Amino acid sequence: MSRLVRASAFIFLALAAGGVLGACSVNVNDGDYERGLSPVPRTATDICRREVDRSFGDRYRIAFDLPELVTNGNVQTVQQPFTMASRRDAFEGPQRRSLRCTLVDGVLTQAVPN
Repeated sequence: MSRLVRASAFIFLALAAGGVLGACSVNVNDGDYERGLSPVPRTATDICRREVDRSFGDRYRIAFDLPELVTNGNVQTVQQPFTMASRRDAFEGPQRRSLRCTLVDGVLTQAVPN
């Protein structure tokens, strides 16, 4: 009886491991991305975060919160909240801000601070 329980447990673990490992296999970067041969995949959120970094990243450390994304046809709107802390002035406290980015066909057309 003990051998049957062990054999059943082994089979169950093998099936569970195979199911977990083989169930989700998504290859986002096809190898060329890591060698710099293909362009970086960019989402609307990536583009909006890049705009925040470009605007505030030299003077502030940025911590991003989860964004809100709304898609309407080929127009995507990202509401990106973030916290920024001064790199130089230790007496200045962190500030909460938000940036709303509008993208049309993957191109940033508007970035409005809130």
